Amino acid sequence: MIKASVILPCFNKARLLPLSLAGFRNQSESPKDFEIIVVDDGSTDGTARVVRQRTRLNLRYLRKPNAGPSSARNHGIAHALGAIVIFSDPDMIPCPDFIRSHVVHHPPGSRNAVIGGKKDVLAQLPWWMPRWPFVPLATGLHGRFPRRSRIVLSLLLQAFSTRPLIREPQLSREFGSLDRLLLPFSVPEPPPDLQQLAIPWVFLLSGNFSIRSETLQQSGAFDETFRGWGLEDIELGYRLHKHGVQFIYERAALSYHQVHAFSPSRNNAALAVNLQRFIAKHPCREVALHEAYLAGDISLERYDALVRHSQLEPAVAGKPREPI
Repeated sequence: MIKASVILPCFNKARLLPLSLAGFRNQSESPKDFEIIVVDDGSTDGTARVVRQRTRLNLRYLRKPNAGPSSARNHGIAHALGAIVIFSDPDMIPCPDFIRSHVVHHPPGSRNAVIGGKKDVLAQLPWWMPRWPFVPLATGLHGRFPRRSRIVLSLLLQAFSTRPLIREPQLSREFGSLDRLLLPFSVPEPPPDLQQLAIPWVFLLSGNFSIRSETLQQSGAFDETFRGWGLEDIELGYRLHKHGVQFIYERAALSYHQVHAFSPSRNNAALAVNLQRFIAKHPCREVALHEAYLAGDISLERYDALVRHSQLEPAVAGKPREPI
């Protein structure tokens, strides 16, 4: 009997998908207990060929017209056989205990959303670039200037053909070799007592979280009007929070994100549109404050304190709000 369904929405990530699937092939959980659902969202890069070549997994391939990651994930949810749904991405490499560490938090009747640990890893380089000294140099620069170095690295990976720094056989023999390619992760790590926050939902990222299928159906799945990059997962997390779902941070459910090329301008434009959609859909102070948090105008601690204060002392008409 399948315990869990892992949903991988893919759009033109054929170069990154092999290492992701290799990670799922090496799980400590029995292969009979989980399935991998690759939802091809209209890819044109040979994603189907990559999937067909991986036969040692309980793997299902679903292809659909391109409609964005929310639509792809919902398509996977509709076809999932497991009582537990785990969300990952084709650029994420799960650690060997990934599935087991998620499943243990979802006994029958529970209403938990489990957020796994994440690390950034430099899994490829331009073909001409030497591994030494670039990898330690990139690590140092990424730690000091995360946004700028990420953009520079993206431009390099986009401008040149790349070569892998780790291959599938090596990943199977020595998974720990990924730790030699780490970059500082750009997203803050959730606190161990995540549920104690007034805003635990801000840490729910679609690349690594799990939930029981019945709980997801009660709260509603991903909002497919969020078409571009960003916030479709945070918006779902907010709805889950409002439906009383408990948030758990499980660092052992670790996944390594393969840094890859992206378009900062396209991502920022999509994020701006989705942010306004998020605020319009949930017209309340805690969601409105998310804009200031994303812009870096308030810290996570300040954000949490402002939301907690507004919950304890509802604003009275004519009374000025506490400044940000």
